[in-house]
Amino acid sequence: MCKTGGYAVMSSTKPLLHKFPSLATGSADELSAALSPYFGNTIVEPERRSSNFHVQLNICRLKRIALTYSTSSDTFGIDVCENSRFLHGFPVQGTAEHLNNGMSVSDSPERGAVGEPGSLKLSYGPNFEMFAVFLDPAALSDVLSGLVGGPLARKLKLDRTDDRRQPEAPMIRNLVRVLIAELDRETSELSPLVLAEIEQAIMVAYLSGVPHNYSDQLNGRDWSISRRQVSRAEAYIESNWKQPISVEALAAVTNVSARSIFNSFQQYRGYSPMKFVKQIRLRHANEMLMKPDSDTSVTKVSFECGFGNLSHFAMDYKRLFGESPSLTLQRAKSV
Repeated sequence: MCKTGGYAVMSSTKPLLHKFPSLATGSADELSAALSPYFGNTIVEPERRSSNFHVQLNICRLKRIALTYSTSSDTFGIDVCENSRFLHGFPVQGTAEHLNNGMSVSDSPERGAVGEPGSLKLSYGPNFEMFAVFLDPAALSDVLSGLVGGPLARKLKLDRTDDRRQPEAPMIRNLVRVLIAELDRETSELSPLVLAEIEQAIMVAYLSGVPHNYSDQLNGRDWSISRRQVSRAEAYIESNWKQPISVEALAAVTNVSARSIFNSFQQYRGYSPMKFVKQIRLRHANEMLMKPDSDTSVTKVSFECGFGNLSHFAMDYKRLFGESPSLTLQRAKSV
């Protein structure tokens, strides 16, 4: 692991998102064609004097977000006539400038840049490397509605009034990097539960860390709810433990904001809703290991119960049940 601009970056012989369709080209037209289906009509413009233009691009499109990784050898620009997504870019090396709806922002390894739907122009310096997340506006609005506890009265818009002095929220970069690391792992397939819930965490982190026209409402007072509503949220989690647990769903089932739910879980239970989710899934994993069939394995149970990292699953399991999952399975099979 090395550090670039104060952030930890994993060293690797392979580029980020290497398992996904990639493009390595010196053609501006080819790069424009590759970007347009994802981000709207796009025009790539290399520096006129450059004879060394080359870009590598990897794109992973998920249900509610898209991830990209790119490197470029020389100076070039990108003009997206009507960007359709919210975004956050995370430079690893080099610098860039982008102009989004009339607001000019600098990109560097010390501070990535955010953007919203609308006009978008980017200018990249030489030897630039970055990864980025693009967020679907409808999905982001659904998450925000769950966080504030009701339908949105107006369209989500970023607040750019203090953009130049606003620091990057480290949680966003870290969560995106965690998701990319999970997607890049060669050893096992990523659980759909884990994937959906990391997507959700990234959207919550974006809404919490980037100023917008709902920030005051989102950061306002936490109201606690009754024990009955906490019990209702727990019942929903128990009934839907095999599905991704979203803030929108918890808000809908209790008819209050997700922030109030989290506050009340801490007040009445002493832990968060997501810790309760983990406990429920661990209990189901325990049941599956204690009643195995011929093809039951710790890896399969971990995957089916929504744990993306096998070693973390084993540690959490042992903490709750006092033994490793492999020991539980071994004992059950010996009966």
